[in-house]
Amino acid sequence: MLAFCRDRQNDRFRGKGVRIIVSESRGTHRRHLQVSYPATGGAVIAFAAGELARSLAAMLAEPISATPDSSVIAASVRVGSRVINAATETDVLHRVYRFLEGLGARFPVGRAPILPRIDRAQLDTATIALASEPAFSRRAFVSDIMTWQYEMPDRFALHLEHDREFIPWMAARGINAFSYIRHERDRRLKIDELLPLYRERGIASEYGGHVLQLLMPRDRFAANPEFFPIGADGTRNPRGNLCAANEAAIALVRAGAIRYMSENPECALLHIWGADVWDGAWCRCGDCSQLSPQRQYMKVVNAIAAALAEGPAAATPVAWLAYHDTIDPVPGLDPLPNVSFEWAPRERCYSHAIDDPACAVNPRYLESLKRYIEMFDGRGHVFEYYADAILFGGLGFATPAIIARDLRAYRALGITSVSCLTFGAYSVLAYPVNLEAFARATHSPDFDPDATIADVAAQLHPRCAPAMTAAYRAIARASALILDRGGDVMRPPLDSPAAADRVRDLRSARDVLHEACAAADHILGNGRDELTVAERAIWQYGREVVHGIADYIAAAGLIGDERRGRGERAISRIGEAIAHLRGIDLPLKGTWGAYDIEWVREIWLTALRRRFGDVET
Repeated sequence: MLAFCRDRQNDRFRGKGVRIIVSESRGTHRRHLQVSYPATGGAVIAFAAGELARSLAAMLAEPISATPDSSVIAASVRVGSRVINAATETDVLHRVYRFLEGLGARFPVGRAPILPRIDRAQLDTATIALASEPAFSRRAFVSDIMTWQYEMPDRFALHLEHDREFIPWMAARGINAFSYIRHERDRRLKIDELLPLYRERGIASEYGGHVLQLLMPRDRFAANPEFFPIGADGTRNPRGNLCAANEAAIALVRAGAIRYMSENPECALLHIWGADVWDGAWCRCGDCSQLSPQRQYMKVVNAIAAALAEGPAAATPVAWLAYHDTIDPVPGLDPLPNVSFEWAPRERCYSHAIDDPACAVNPRYLESLKRYIEMFDGRGHVFEYYADAILFGGLGFATPAIIARDLRAYRALGITSVSCLTFGAYSVLAYPVNLEAFARATHSPDFDPDATIADVAAQLHPRCAPAMTAAYRAIARASALILDRGGDVMRPPLDSPAAADRVRDLRSARDVLHEACAAADHILGNGRDELTVAERAIWQYGREVVHGIADYIAAAGLIGDERRGRGERAISRIGEAIAHLRGIDLPLKGTWGAYDIEWVREIWLTALRRRFGDVET
């Protein structure tokens, strides 16, 4: 357990925890503050001491040094001296940030820390409540590695600029893991340039993702078509995953996974996922057709896990993804002890909490989670989408009350590991409330969601906090209207019996988004602020998209030329809305908002036309 206490003279560090000591030594004219830490400690404790010294120096406007102490004692302890200790170096770092928060420091997402001026008296009398263990032991963010645009130096540099701000914020908010999602097109499985930033802050690196298509190299198809799955058309093809009945294919995948781990021993959790598609990625040969996709997938993952358990990576668990066509558990999975499930309910409803019985969508997902917890003896992770720019169509949302209740439900079920998908700088711009709410909830889901909205507004917009708080609250109201019934924002249902209600809700959301835009206009009337300009652009984009989706659903109930004409106009409105995003400053919207959304938009529009049927493609 973490502790914050006064140090006793000659109280030596005995290996039961890690300690940073803030002490005072007398110089010629006045006492000089010094941060001491164990000389035998690692990089994280040294960084924690340096972070504490740098922050206090800024807050007190005086030089403060951080020095290793070979005797590891609290030297020159005086009234007001403090000791910060914990069981691990990473916990010490997080405890440092909580101590600084007790002195008035704030750590807004996407911005530099706010370090107010204090005097010695405040430092001497500062107290901080004993912290309980965080509600979740693994607290992670996740990103698709392709969004780094690493093949283009200028775009890659843009993302790295964001990372150098986001990673320090992660550490300040107590996040202790980051996972890269790799896809078939990727040539990298991690961003090596960022490893030092993660290591010094005690943030674990996790690799993998949709890698079965990489562990089974596609160029083997010509020589070994039997390694590959048979699709619905009865022929083998180089897409999808692999033939789970072919032991040579499984051996090839197993060897690739072992190579992954031997080349990247820092990997704390290996994510072995199948292709990111719905039905059709698994094999339908005579033998495989006797197995569900879930059991084919588990056969492969168990083979990898068994091999890893016998080698240097024996301590590294393997994650099996419950997602799309594996979201529902089936009998006979029999995971090995070093296999955990990773539950990713992407099609759930985000206007209701996961345990809300009034929701028409979420009870099914919650039941699947409960069954997975039982099947895996509690070994599991929850993968959430609170900052997913693709799922949310690039619209800005705020759902702190949902996040708080979700994580309370997950904690009550015994889940100790949660992660949240992000899309770089764009997620920081579009979902700042959600990112902060998730970080708070991983420590304690019993926080005040509305106060979080006000806190984020005050930290990002200190000169106009009341007006921006009202705008963020409007975004939260609009979010509840737009996100009802689950699924992708850009895939609205056309044949639902509740279509008329859906159109009404979306038009109400459009009006609420107009309120947020008006608040931003009022703020900008008193002076230009680039963040406010960018947020207003996202809300204007959302207003136009929601307007278009409402018209799209309404047009589906018509016939003939009127249906076709209104449908085309609705899709055009959705497509043209991106003009609002194109004017946002590049560093604020990042690589996803500048480049990825352009090709994703074409996929959205093509799907809208195809689903409508008789609209020109």
